[in-house]
Amino acid sequence: MKEENIKKLEKELKYLLKEERDKEITKYEFLLANENINIKGLAEKIYYERGIDYKKLQTGLFNNLSSTFNTFSSLIKSKDPQTRKKMIFELIYIVLVLSLIKLPFDFIRDIGYNYLDILGANHTIDLIWQLIFLILYTITLIVCLVMFIKNFNNKYKN
Repeated sequence: MKEENIKKLEKELKYLLKEERDKEITKYEFLLANENINIKGLAEKIYYERGIDYKKLQTGLFNNLSSTFNTFSSLIKSKDPQTRKKMIFELIYIVLVLSLIKLPFDFIRDIGYNYLDILGANHTIDLIWQLIFLILYTITLIVCLVMFIKNFNNKYKN
Protein backbone atom coordinates (compact mmCIF):
# COMPACT_ATOMS: atom_id res chain seq x y z
CA MET A 1 0.00 0.00 0.00
CA LYS A 2 2.83 2.38 0.88
CA GLU A 3 4.56 1.87 -2.49
CA GLU A 4 1.27 2.47 -4.29
CA ASN A 5 0.72 5.74 -2.38
CA ILE A 6 4.30 6.82 -3.12
CA LYS A 7 3.70 6.31 -6.85
CA LYS A 8 0.43 8.26 -6.67
CA LEU A 9 2.14 11.12 -4.81
CA GLU A 10 4.99 11.15 -7.34
CA LYS A 11 2.41 11.51 -10.08
CA GLU A 12 0.67 14.38 -8.26
CA LEU A 13 4.00 16.16 -7.64
CA LYS A 14 4.96 16.09 -11.32
CA TYR A 15 5.48 19.86 -11.37
CA LEU A 16 8.38 19.63 -8.89
CA LEU A 17 11.94 18.76 -9.79
CA LYS A 18 12.92 15.15 -9.13
CA GLU A 19 15.15 16.07 -6.15
CA GLU A 20 12.40 18.18 -4.58
CA ARG A 21 9.84 15.45 -5.20
CA ASP A 22 12.07 12.82 -3.59
CA LYS A 23 12.69 15.09 -0.60
CA GLU A 24 8.96 15.62 -0.07
CA ILE A 25 8.19 11.92 -0.42
CA THR A 26 10.87 11.12 2.16
CA LYS A 27 9.44 13.81 4.45
CA TYR A 28 5.91 12.36 4.31
CA GLU A 29 6.87 8.70 4.01
CA PHE A 30 5.34 7.78 7.38
CA LEU A 31 1.97 9.25 6.29
CA LEU A 32 2.01 7.32 3.02
CA ALA A 33 1.85 4.03 4.92
CA ASN A 34 -1.71 4.95 5.96
CA GLU A 35 -4.22 3.56 3.47
CA ASN A 36 -6.76 6.34 4.12
CA ILE A 37 -4.40 9.18 3.16
CA ASN A 38 -5.73 11.81 0.78
CA ILE A 39 -2.95 11.98 -1.82
CA LYS A 40 -4.39 15.00 -3.66
CA GLY A 41 -4.78 16.88 -0.38
CA LEU A 42 -1.20 16.10 0.58
CA ALA A 43 0.04 17.24 -2.83
CA GLU A 44 -1.89 20.50 -2.49
CA LYS A 45 -0.36 21.00 0.97
CA ILE A 46 3.16 20.43 -0.40
CA TYR A 47 2.59 22.86 -3.27
CA TYR A 48 1.14 25.42 -0.84
CA GLU A 49 4.18 25.13 1.46
CA ARG A 50 6.41 25.79 -1.54
CA GLY A 51 4.37 28.82 -2.61
CA ILE A 52 2.99 27.19 -5.77
CA ASP A 53 -0.64 27.75 -6.73
CA TYR A 54 -1.82 24.17 -7.37
CA LYS A 55 -5.09 25.32 -8.96
CA LYS A 56 -3.21 27.30 -11.64
CA LEU A 57 -1.11 24.25 -12.44
CA GLN A 58 -4.27 22.30 -13.19
CA THR A 59 -5.52 24.79 -15.81
CA GLY A 60 -4.87 24.27 -19.48
CA LEU A 61 -2.24 25.99 -21.59
CA PHE A 62 -4.62 28.62 -22.94
CA ASN A 63 -5.90 29.55 -19.48
CA ASN A 64 -2.33 29.75 -18.19
CA LEU A 65 -1.29 32.05 -21.04
CA SER A 66 -4.41 34.12 -20.58
CA SER A 67 -3.85 34.58 -16.85
CA THR A 68 -0.19 35.51 -17.46
CA PHE A 69 -1.12 38.28 -19.87
CA ASN A 70 -4.02 39.46 -17.69
CA THR A 71 -1.62 39.79 -14.75
CA PHE A 72 0.78 41.61 -17.04
CA SER A 73 -1.79 44.17 -18.18
CA SER A 74 -3.10 44.81 -14.66
CA LEU A 75 0.47 45.30 -13.43
CA ILE A 76 1.15 47.99 -16.02
CA LYS A 77 -2.10 49.79 -15.20
CA SER A 78 -1.44 49.79 -11.46
CA LYS A 79 2.06 51.34 -11.48
CA ASP A 80 3.08 54.98 -11.26
CA PRO A 81 4.35 56.80 -14.41
CA GLN A 82 8.05 56.50 -13.49
CA THR A 83 7.77 52.73 -12.99
CA ARG A 84 5.70 52.43 -16.17
CA LYS A 85 8.48 54.12 -18.14
CA LYS A 86 11.00 51.65 -16.70
CA MET A 87 8.65 48.79 -17.55
CA ILE A 88 8.27 50.00 -21.15
CA PHE A 89 12.04 50.13 -21.62
CA GLU A 90 12.31 46.63 -20.24
CA LEU A 91 9.59 45.47 -22.65
CA ILE A 92 11.53 46.99 -25.55
CA TYR A 93 14.55 45.04 -24.35
CA ILE A 94 12.47 41.85 -24.28
CA VAL A 95 11.26 42.45 -27.85
CA LEU A 96 14.85 42.97 -29.02
CA VAL A 97 15.99 39.75 -27.35
CA LEU A 98 13.07 37.85 -28.88
CA SER A 99 13.92 39.21 -32.31
CA LEU A 100 17.54 38.10 -31.89
CA ILE A 101 16.34 34.56 -31.16
CA LYS A 102 15.30 34.30 -34.82
CA LEU A 103 18.85 34.75 -36.15
CA PRO A 104 20.19 31.24 -35.37
CA PHE A 105 17.01 29.67 -36.75
CA ASP A 106 17.38 31.62 -40.01
CA PHE A 107 21.08 30.81 -40.22
CA ILE A 108 20.60 27.05 -39.78
CA ARG A 109 17.56 27.04 -42.08
CA ASP A 110 19.52 28.80 -44.83
CA ILE A 111 22.51 26.46 -44.49
CA GLY A 112 20.21 23.46 -44.77
CA TYR A 113 18.38 25.06 -47.68
CA ASN A 114 21.70 25.59 -49.51
CA TYR A 115 22.71 21.96 -48.94
CA LEU A 116 19.34 20.78 -50.21
CA ASP A 117 19.80 23.01 -53.26
CA ILE A 118 23.25 21.53 -53.92
CA LEU A 119 21.85 18.00 -53.60
CA GLY A 120 19.13 18.88 -56.08
CA ALA A 121 16.19 18.36 -53.72
CA ASN A 122 12.78 19.18 -55.11
CA HIS A 123 10.61 22.12 -54.13
CA THR A 124 8.47 20.08 -51.72
CA ILE A 125 11.46 19.09 -49.57
CA ASP A 126 12.58 22.74 -49.49
CA LEU A 127 9.14 23.80 -48.29
CA ILE A 128 9.07 21.09 -45.61
CA TRP A 129 12.53 22.17 -44.42
CA GLN A 130 11.42 25.79 -44.13
CA LEU A 131 8.14 24.81 -42.46
CA ILE A 132 9.98 22.76 -39.82
CA PHE A 133 12.13 25.74 -38.87
CA LEU A 134 9.15 28.08 -38.87
CA ILE A 135 7.31 25.76 -36.45
CA LEU A 136 10.40 25.37 -34.22
CA TYR A 137 10.91 29.13 -34.14
CA THR A 138 7.25 29.81 -33.36
CA ILE A 139 7.24 27.34 -30.46
CA THR A 140 10.51 28.76 -29.12
CA LEU A 141 9.24 32.31 -29.43
CA ILE A 142 6.00 31.57 -27.56
CA VAL A 143 7.81 29.73 -24.76
CA CYS A 144 10.40 32.49 -24.39
CA LEU A 145 7.75 35.21 -24.47
CA VAL A 146 5.74 33.52 -21.72
CA MET A 147 8.89 33.01 -19.63
CA PHE A 148 9.91 36.66 -20.05
CA ILE A 149 6.42 37.91 -19.20
CA LYS A 150 6.17 35.65 -16.12
CA ASN A 151 9.56 36.88 -14.88
CA PHE A 152 8.48 40.44 -15.65
CA ASN A 153 5.24 39.93 -13.69
CA ASN A 154 7.10 38.45 -10.72
CA LYS A 155 9.63 41.30 -10.75
CA TYR A 156 7.03 44.06 -10.69
CA LYS A 157 4.40 42.32 -8.57
CA ASN A 158 5.96 43.62 -5.35
